[in-house]
Amino acid sequence: MMIPLLLLGLVPLVSASSSPPVDDPQGKWKVADEHGKTCIMMNAQIDLILSYVKEDDSMTDVGTPISVPADSTTTGSSCYEKVPVGDDTVDSQVLQLNFPHSEGWNVRLAFTQDPRLEISNGDWALWQVTVTANYSSMSDTFPDAGVGHTHVYYSVIDFSEPPEIADIEFTHNGDSLFCNAAQTFIINSDTKNGPAANVKLSNVWMQAYMEGSDNFGTKVVCSDDQNEIDLVPVIVSGVLAFLVLFTLIAYFVYRSRLPTDILEMTEPEFEVRSWRMIIIILTRRNTIPSIIMIIMVIKRKIIDSRLFSFND
Repeated sequence: MMIPLLLLGLVPLVSASSSPPVDDPQGKWKVADEHGKTCIMMNAQIDLILSYVKEDDSMTDVGTPISVPADSTTTGSSCYEKVPVGDDTVDSQVLQLNFPHSEGWNVRLAFTQDPRLEISNGDWALWQVTVTANYSSMSDTFPDAGVGHTHVYYSVIDFSEPPEIADIEFTHNGDSLFCNAAQTFIINSDTKNGPAANVKLSNVWMQAYMEGSDNFGTKVVCSDDQNEIDLVPVIVSGVLAFLVLFTLIAYFVYRSRLPTDILEMTEPEFEVRSWRMIIIILTRRNTIPSIIMIIMVIKRKIIDSRLFSFND
């Protein structure tokens, strides 16, 4: 009997080792300065939706989806870079992701603490995403693009109206931003500045302006992950709390209508023991089971009071 059980226990191990590895779309990247101190860490799945100019100079109406390879290299990244914005610059830290199998393709994600982008003192934010595209190296994906045609997708930055991404992808210095939900941001929507482009970030865990640590700081969950589902336990607890209150009121109303002699017959020790039990239950951490137990205790008190009345 023991041998078959041992064989069954080995089955999952054998099948797990023989299964082929699954490609993980989430990349894990790190940027360090010249002294080897980490300033940016990012784990994320990054997807692009790009329209483009065809060989006949017309623009595609539907965007073409492109996934940033998880094994993209970070050459060209920087812990300190002045990113040009018109005639001005923004002090930034930049993560540059170079596609390993598509020459001329890269995505640059710029982080800053610049208050001109309405970033609060002591915060950092992802404020810009740019994409450099070399369509010739992806001829299967862009078959009708002009030969040798390249394009840089970028956002026009207006300090009076900071980009949406900076208003969402931010947190405090020393903290990391965590977001499982997929978030899509516009890189360009004005055809005067070239073809339209969007970036989608999924399963994000990132931190900029790190001080040399190779570990993420305190995890701050993004607003998109704090959704309506979190209201379910609040609603359930509220309903059960209402039931407790209703049961308590019903008990006291019923007790107030009992004759005095019946009340005097009620065992005092039972009264003390019952309320002591309720206090103990209220200190428990499991809210829903605690509330149910309180209701049961109160119902028991009502039943006992009825028994005293019946026996009388």
